[in-house]
Amino acid sequence: MKKIVKYVLLGMTAIIVAIAIVINMMQPLAVDTIVVETSHAEAYFTELGHVQEDRRVDVFSLIGGEIISVHVSEGQFVQEGDVLAIVDASDILHEIEQIRVSNMSIHAQIDNLSVEESQVRANHASNRSVLQSELGAIDAQERMSQATEADQQRVNEENLRLQNIIIEQSRVNVQNAQNDFETARTLLNAGVITSVEFEASEQALEGQRTALATNEQTLEIMNSGANVVNQSEHFAAIRRTISAQISGIDHSLSQLSTEPMQRHFNTLIESNNLAIENLERRANNSIITSPVSGTIVNLHANYTNVLNPAMPVAEIRTETDNLVEVFVSTANISDVSVGDIVDLTFIRQGGDAFYSGTIYSIDSGAEAMVSILGVEERRVRVLIKPDDLSDSFRSSFDVDVRFVTYSAEDRISIPTTAVFEEEDQYMAYVVENGVAVATPVVLGARLRTEVVVESGLNIGDTVIRNARQEGLVNGVRVGY
Repeated sequence: MKKIVKYVLLGMTAIIVAIAIVINMMQPLAVDTIVVETSHAEAYFTELGHVQEDRRVDVFSLIGGEIISVHVSEGQFVQEGDVLAIVDASDILHEIEQIRVSNMSIHAQIDNLSVEESQVRANHASNRSVLQSELGAIDAQERMSQATEADQQRVNEENLRLQNIIIEQSRVNVQNAQNDFETARTLLNAGVITSVEFEASEQALEGQRTALATNEQTLEIMNSGANVVNQSEHFAAIRRTISAQISGIDHSLSQLSTEPMQRHFNTLIESNNLAIENLERRANNSIITSPVSGTIVNLHANYTNVLNPAMPVAEIRTETDNLVEVFVSTANISDVSVGDIVDLTFIRQGGDAFYSGTIYSIDSGAEAMVSILGVEERRVRVLIKPDDLSDSFRSSFDVDVRFVTYSAEDRISIPTTAVFEEEDQYMAYVVENGVAVATPVVLGARLRTEVVVESGLNIGDTVIRNARQEGLVNGVRVGY
């Protein structure tokens, strides 16, 4: 009997537990929800900045000289590029004009090169023609050398005449070689020809001098009355001398060119042009302009009539005074631009002071900095110009800078915890008739703790705040 009671009790307990489980499963899942509505959506980040120190710029003259005129006064605000003063640059301009005249002279010499070359060629051709004629005369003289003693005196006189002609041509050759040597030395110094080419012209000069000395020695022998032992060898030697001179003329004609001198003159012109450019830059520097925009606090040019490059012309307090300097993380820098409006907050015990400002400039590169947590990070320097200057903006004061990266009215935004991703699709749970329904949504800007929903939700929808709550699945009954 006792066993039967025991089994009955166990059965009743099991039934009660089962009923409790069923009842519990039938209970809706308790969730936290929000009701969708429109509001002002805003994304921002805040960085700590500080007011820059007072910055002043000393303006110097790049050249020295007498002051012709001063165009500004102390206390005057000037823009970048405004003329401050003008220095006398007449000496520089005169030097430029002299170099230009020199270039004109060099151009004239270049134009005259072809005329000189034609004259030299004509002289060489005339001398060659004379030597060719003398070769024919040598043949006649050799025949005459067989004449009687009565004719020998006439033969000797003719030989002396020929020898004098040869000597005269040798002197001409020496002078031409000397001219070529001097030209080669000039071109070598100018870097137009090589040392090998210069040595060749020097050897050619020595060769012509040797030939002249030999011919003059032969003339002395002939004048002394010494008989020529072998007439054939004598005339053959004369022929070789004249032929060598003809070959020398032919070589000179083949080498005759104005190109090296033209290169030399062109090098001089290029050098002069570079000098002119440098002088023109110096002349332009005689007009002293302001390198920055700002207020002239000291105008030293008022107290002297001559400017020295070592002394400043003026001192300018730049318009960047009281700019707020802040360093923005590279993760956020793409969200800000020059001209954007920012909020400035000065924390005070008697109450915070609020101002607005405009982004004045953004550096092109980032700097490595260490955060207060000791972590190295890359940040970009940003300068902000306050819209209203006041006593709050004092050198090196700290200021909170609030950058608004997104701002829009009448937008639907929900907590980021209400969104989950499923198969590359963003979803949110919308409560419909007490059931959680997974609803696709299209997201927009991400705010600090919320995200803007561009489509998928309607005003008045009830959305579950935590999409990853345990037990929350599509179709589950929920309660709130």
